Amino acid sequence: MFGYNMITELSVIFSVLIGLFTAFYLYYTRNDNYWKKRGVHYVPRANPITLLWKAITKPITELLKEDIGKYGKHFGAFEFSTPVYVISDPDLLRDILVKDFHKFHYRRHIEVDDPITKYAVSLLEGEDWKRVRTVITPAFTSKRMRQMGTIINDCSKSVVEVCEKFYKEGKPVECRGMFGAFTMDVIAKVAFGTQVNSHNDPENTFVKHAKQIFQPMVFLSILFLLLPNWLLRKFNLIRLDKDNFFQNVIKKVMKERKESGKRSSDVLQILMDATDEHKHSLNSELIEDETDQFGSIVNNELNSSLKFKKLSEVELLSQCVLFFLVGYETTASTLTFLAFELAMNPEWQEELIKEVDKTFEKHSEMSYDTVRDMKVLDAVVSETLRKYPVAFVTVRTACEDYELGNTGVVLEKGMRVTIPIYPMHYDPENFEDPETFNPNRFMDPSEMKHPQYAYLPFGAGPRNCLGMRLALLELKVCVTNILRHFRFRRDTKTKVPLEYKKGAGLLSLNDLYLAVEKRTDAK
Repeated sequence: MFGYNMITELSVIFSVLIGLFTAFYLYYTRNDNYWKKRGVHYVPRANPITLLWKAITKPITELLKEDIGKYGKHFGAFEFSTPVYVISDPDLLRDILVKDFHKFHYRRHIEVDDPITKYAVSLLEGEDWKRVRTVITPAFTSKRMRQMGTIINDCSKSVVEVCEKFYKEGKPVECRGMFGAFTMDVIAKVAFGTQVNSHNDPENTFVKHAKQIFQPMVFLSILFLLLPNWLLRKFNLIRLDKDNFFQNVIKKVMKERKESGKRSSDVLQILMDATDEHKHSLNSELIEDETDQFGSIVNNELNSSLKFKKLSEVELLSQCVLFFLVGYETTASTLTFLAFELAMNPEWQEELIKEVDKTFEKHSEMSYDTVRDMKVLDAVVSETLRKYPVAFVTVRTACEDYELGNTGVVLEKGMRVTIPIYPMHYDPENFEDPETFNPNRFMDPSEMKHPQYAYLPFGAGPRNCLGMRLALLELKVCVTNILRHFRFRRDTKTKVPLEYKKGAGLLSLNDLYLAVEKRTDAK
């Protein structure tokens, strides 16, 4: 009897498992013929085990390059079991990102229960997105960048001190950690109104909580590719501030400012003003910015209906946390790649040092206006962003059925368009000899040597990177302050070629060691 019951229980369990597996299989394969039925060239859907294996054994950037090399500049594909369309053709992207933006006005639809995540401007759609973006935009005008330049300069001094320390010890500096501490200090100050010293105080509570956020990022990036949105939501995996630490930091600073009446020139203050009960004029601050090579930071569509808008407190908190998450890793990694290229291309490092010395001799400091006028610096930074677009892919979603140029392909409403930035930056049709670090490509902005929408380090169109100017200012002020005193050199511990993190959602390294050589020729 006992044996009979055990067999019965095992049979039930086995039947349930078979049923679950069958249900999963039917769900996962339900769209396999989606592109085939429409006669569209496509990459067949891979099974989850294959996807997982590829993600942990090879950088996603290389996987994207392989697909584009095999299937062309636009083709159908699958994300999990969802059909998506991949486009790397600059002409088609011009239409999607700019000309027909109103038909692709959000990135991807993600449903979350966490309000801090839900109200991040990068995830908002429609009128909510337009309202929040309009309110945030004044934080990144030329006027505000000039004010924040002082903060960035102060944070750069700590980086120079770190270089001095390792030079005296005769040891290479671990650039990824050094620049990560720098960007953390900058964002803590401008977005949280908080002073931290990440270089000398790694046990600081703010620093420790920040690092805890990024530790599981690689794992979550893989899950994001393998699991459907409803499952991520079910297990509450998409959260920006799980223990509310950063929200509490912001609330404390806001309370202190309101009680003391003291104001600041940082991002947090601008957002606080936008939550005030009194009207605050946005007037000319939104319109003063000139267009640069990446396109104007303020979109005409936003400017056309300027009127006072307000943020709720949760929206304010959400933007501050978002600035940290999107600005920390991206800027730190770009600075790391920039230092590597300077060490590997000493002729360009010397050209840049000459420009740095000349600028210091004239202005005695690095500010928003001085670094903006440095042509070699701009070209070196631009070429670094070409070779190493940290956000190596972006997404747009069709808001209505859309006929894609003259391709004959119709993207149905809700279809996600994947834009593989990294492969575009390495396409020889866009950039001659793309593997070579060659800032000459960008030395004369009036003579663009590449298709406009083939170069997208910050995206393009109304939903481009809102913090672009802050990121560029951080990069330029930091590297120029270092080069005033030091040169980067290759060390025996420098890994060449670079080894990117596997499965990561951003282009990044685990570490990078470079020697720093004290300058004796500084004027």
